[in-house]
Amino acid sequence: MPVNETSYTGALEHVAIADERAAGRIFMRGRDRAALLHRLSTNDIERLNPGEGTLTALTTPIGRIIDLLTVHALDDALLIVTSPDQGPPVFGHLRRNIFFNDQVTLEPAGRTYTQVAVYGPQAARTLAELIGAEIHLPLHGITPATLAGVSLLLARRKPIGGDSFTLYVPSDGADAVYAALLTAGAAALDAETLDVLRVEQGYGAFGRELSQEYIPLETGLLDAVSFTKGCYVGQEIIARMESRGRLAKRLCGLWLSHPVVAPAKLQVDGRDAGDLTSAVVSPRFGPIALAYVRTTYAEPGTVVGVEGFTATGRVIELPFTG
Repeated sequence: MPVNETSYTGALEHVAIADERAAGRIFMRGRDRAALLHRLSTNDIERLNPGEGTLTALTTPIGRIIDLLTVHALDDALLIVTSPDQGPPVFGHLRRNIFFNDQVTLEPAGRTYTQVAVYGPQAARTLAELIGAEIHLPLHGITPATLAGVSLLLARRKPIGGDSFTLYVPSDGADAVYAALLTAGAAALDAETLDVLRVEQGYGAFGRELSQEYIPLETGLLDAVSFTKGCYVGQEIIARMESRGRLAKRLCGLWLSHPVVAPAKLQVDGRDAGDLTSAVVSPRFGPIALAYVRTTYAEPGTVVGVEGFTATGRVIELPFTG
């Protein structure tokens, strides 16, 4: 399906919004909340002060990705945000790992709070006008705000098209907030258009680039991994791969000669060269893809074949640029 040109242009030149209610939202409360998530995931959760946030990955004992989480520290809780449709599995994983002496409670918030992403170079200005205050937040930082008479939480996120933000909105105020954003000139992003923007930026998606097939280092998630914190599930494998500096594969971009359908295997001279995980047709860049390319073939400029298609792909470093 072709992208929606209005929303695509909005995200890159003005402001666009995306409904993210499918993401899971969990409040983790209690004295040991940070310690629990700290020992289960890859980043340094215990360093977070209220108002700060980070990315972290839940990993298996062999370092494979269970899910990539966004974590925001509030005064009395951690707000944990999962990939789409992963709220219940992550909730269950966290609950199973609460020990008898841990003072931690979990509160599912997927129904009580909804979630809206705001993208684009005019996102900060538009939101500032709507909330009546300038926005000064570090990446993943979070603050209370009021928009359209609704008290909500506003956080900065990794960019698409410019400054980008997430609004965590009480469900009964979601319609008012969404309407106010549209009235302010925001374009609504459909899933297909947002997927093109995601691939252009090189951001992984659950079930494609984010899965138990891969470890965070192969995915390039260095901002989600601490190499100085104490023990966590999967640390031994991740630390060993980091210290040796030898990854079996790396997430790269492919500039394709023709459109293809993901997933697909990659080949070079009949040899396995990796796995193509996402493929789209970009209005700016044409046919492009994300792929885990074996390190032997991951040098930018290397040409790989796509099994089952006549197309070839030229390896590039992410993100895609003009």
